[in-house]
Amino acid sequence: MKAYIADFQKRHPKITVNHIPVPFDQLYTKLIPSIMGKNEPPVMFGYDEWLLGKDPSKLFLGITPTIYTKNEFENFIQKPPLKNITGSDGNYYGVPMLTGANAFGFVYHKDLFREANIKASDIKTFDDLKSAAKKLTILDSSGKIKRSGILLSYTETANAFLDLIQHQGGSQEMFDSRTNTWNFKTTKARNSLNIFKWFVENKTYDPKSGDPFKTFPNKQGAMLLIGPWDVGVAMTAFPDLEVSYFTMPKYDSNSKRVFGSVLSYGSYFISKHIKNDEKKAAIVFIRDMIENNSFIDTPLYASPPYWVGAVASKNYLKTLKSRNDSEMNEYSKTALEVSLNGLPNVKTLETLISEPILIRQQIYPMMQKVFLDEITVNEALQELSEQLTMIEEEKAY
Repeated sequence: MKAYIADFQKRHPKITVNHIPVPFDQLYTKLIPSIMGKNEPPVMFGYDEWLLGKDPSKLFLGITPTIYTKNEFENFIQKPPLKNITGSDGNYYGVPMLTGANAFGFVYHKDLFREANIKASDIKTFDDLKSAAKKLTILDSSGKIKRSGILLSYTETANAFLDLIQHQGGSQEMFDSRTNTWNFKTTKARNSLNIFKWFVENKTYDPKSGDPFKTFPNKQGAMLLIGPWDVGVAMTAFPDLEVSYFTMPKYDSNSKRVFGSVLSYGSYFISKHIKNDEKKAAIVFIRDMIENNSFIDTPLYASPPYWVGAVASKNYLKTLKSRNDSEMNEYSKTALEVSLNGLPNVKTLETLISEPILIRQQIYPMMQKVFLDEITVNEALQELSEQLTMIEEEKAY
């Protein structure tokens, strides 16, 4: 953002931008209360997922029709990210730009894949993934895992569990938004959880192996289920590693790839309380952000790059597609891959439960209990169904 603001002010010298960084854990707690108190800044950053259960038209200035018509704005932004920033009047009240895209695939060690004679591009289904994990796993003389073929990070594992149910066409039976009911007592949900348990049972993943953000860089795991953001954020701390990314495989060869049961977009919003020159300046800033590719190009090509993910901007994706291979680094290639193969297949659930509660507090802890044989698969699915239905009903009423 600092780099972009410097670039912006060269183009618009009459506008001064006061950049106020807020610690991530305070963003959520400050955003809505500041709006209610009418002391929010002219332009705000937040995640669209934070607007679940709220009407954006009551909170922000409309991007449409204030700046663009709906058709004009849709020409700039891919369709899936528009859902959570749509107001009750059908207009758009935020600008989705970037997402880390949890569970879009795997970051992997290219050298370990070469040694095992595995091509990431050949991993099309979960059967392929199982086969690769077996080949990449190394056991010591006592039969314990010395190097895991696969590592599972908590947020992404829980997201992938939901996505895998959707790969099998199980969205409607998993969650009914009309009755606020969750149901994991199905064959599809059981299939999904059993796939992740397979990696534990077949000694390709040790659920007691510790923090994957330490074990993966130390090559105690050949690949890590994660968002593409890890290629840019975490791996820049280890510049000697040779890593890349491949997209989440399908459940089987006949299934449809589905992403983003819970998908949060980093978005920008304009205060509806500002007026006159301040309002004009905020509109110019947002318009420039939407129409100028430097906002997204900078983080991907900085040295070292510090962000990789799925891009909502149609203009920028066209720019990436037009570049030849010599103009692309590993980070921009990853962003293009997950944006083209991921975003068109996003299907978000209509849940009112926020990502921290759904994924981090409920689903993954239950999955970990299954991995550690503390409860059975059926017990976990039963308990998740009951707990999430109760939370959903509380959110609805």
